[in-house]
Amino acid sequence: MQAHRFRIATLAAALTGVAVRIFYVLTAVRDRIELGGDARTYHLLGKALADGRGYIRATEFFADGNVVPTAEFPPAYPALLAVLDVVGLDGPLDQRLAGALLGGVTVVVIGLLGEAVAGRTVGVVAAWIAALYPQLVVFDGSLLSEGPYALLIATALLAVLQARRADDPQRWRWWALASLAIGIAVMTRSEAFLLLPLLVIPASRVRDDPRAWARTAVVAATGTLVLVGAWTIRNAVTLGHFLPLTNNSGTLIAGANCDRVYDGVQIGGWRLDCVTSVLPAGLDETEAAAELRSIGLDYAFDHAGQVPEVMAVRVARTFGLWDIRSNLFFEGLEGRDYDWLWAAWYAWLAIAAFAIGGIVARRRAGCEVWPLLVPVAIAAVTSVFSYGNQRFRMIAEPGLVVLAAIGVVAVAGWVAARRAPVDQTQAPAGSS
Repeated sequence: MQAHRFRIATLAAALTGVAVRIFYVLTAVRDRIELGGDARTYHLLGKALADGRGYIRATEFFADGNVVPTAEFPPAYPALLAVLDVVGLDGPLDQRLAGALLGGVTVVVIGLLGEAVAGRTVGVVAAWIAALYPQLVVFDGSLLSEGPYALLIATALLAVLQARRADDPQRWRWWALASLAIGIAVMTRSEAFLLLPLLVIPASRVRDDPRAWARTAVVAATGTLVLVGAWTIRNAVTLGHFLPLTNNSGTLIAGANCDRVYDGVQIGGWRLDCVTSVLPAGLDETEAAAELRSIGLDYAFDHAGQVPEVMAVRVARTFGLWDIRSNLFFEGLEGRDYDWLWAAWYAWLAIAAFAIGGIVARRRAGCEVWPLLVPVAIAAVTSVFSYGNQRFRMIAEPGLVVLAAIGVVAVAGWVAARRAPVDQTQAPAGSS
C-alpha cells in the first residue's frame, strides 16, 4: 500500500470513529445516564481546578463547601477536564463530545502503531477496528480516564517500537516521547508505572553495551520519574504524607476483600458498602486509606484458602470470561450504556480470537510480539491484586487491536490463496 493511500484510509477511519463516538454520546448517554461515580468525581475535580480551588475533594466541596486537599485520583485526567472548563466546555455533554474527538486521535495512533508493527495494510485494518470497536467508543464518551489512557498507551507503544529501530538522533526523540507518554499515563492510571520495568527497560537494551543500555533506560524513564516526583512533592506539602501515587488503594483493597466479593454473584468484584461499613472516622484521607488497606489485607489473610479462586475470577472478569451478564450489569452502573457494553463484549470475543491468530502469524514469521503483550500482563496483574473489571483491560486494548488486525490480514491472505485459480497453462509434472 502506498503512503498516501495509508494516510487517506487512516484519516477516513478516524473521522468515522469520531462520528460513531458522537452518535454514542448523543443517543446512548446524553439523556439516559446520569453522571455519577468516577465520572462525576472527575467532572467536579476538573471544575474545581478550573475555578482555582486546587486539587480538592470536589464532591464534598460542591456539596457543603469544605475545601479538603486530596490525592484520591491521579491528576492527569482532571487536569484535562479543567482545560476544557477554562475554554468553555464545562458541561458533561461538552466534555463527552470532546472525548469523542480525542478518540479520533486514538484511532490514528493505533493505525500508526499497526503500521510500525506489521506494515501499512495492518495499520489501516487496526485503525478501522479501533474506530468501530465499541469498547473504545464507550470509554471515549463516558467521562472516564480510560479514553485518554488508551491514547497514551498506544503512543507509548508506538514510540518504544520506533525508538528500537531508529538511528540517532531520532532514537532519542522517540525515547523522549515514550517517556512523556508513560509519565502522563501513570498520572492517569497508576498501574502504567509497570511499563517501566516490564517494557521500557527490556526494550532499551543495547546488546554488549551496558552503559548505552543504562543511558537509554534513564532517558526513557525520566519523564515518568519527573512527573511522579513532582506529584509526590505536592502530596508531601499539601497532605503531609509521603505519597508517590494515590490514596485510592485503601478503598480499592477494602472493597475487593470482604464477604460479598469472596462468594456469590459478585465474587471477584468490588463493593462500596464493604468500604463504608468499615470506614474509620476522625482520620485524614491518607490515614484512612492506610487503615482501609489494613482491613482489606487482614480479611484476605484470614480467608487465604479462598484467595486463589477469587484472584482467578478477578482476571476472568477483566477479560470478559466470567458471568458476563452480571459483569456488564455492574459495569453499566458506572455510567456506561448496557446495550453498548454487550456489543463491546461480542466485539471483544472476535478481537481476542483474531489477536491469537495474529500472535501465531507473527511467531511463524519469526517476529517478536512481546512488547504488545506486556500491557496484557499488566492488566492481569492489576486484576489479581485489585478486582475484576473490563476497565482494567484498557491498557491492553491498543496492542490487542493491532494483533487482531494482523490476524485479520493473515486470515484474508489465507482465504485469498485458497481461492486463487490454479494456473492451467503450467505443464503437468513428468511431461517433456
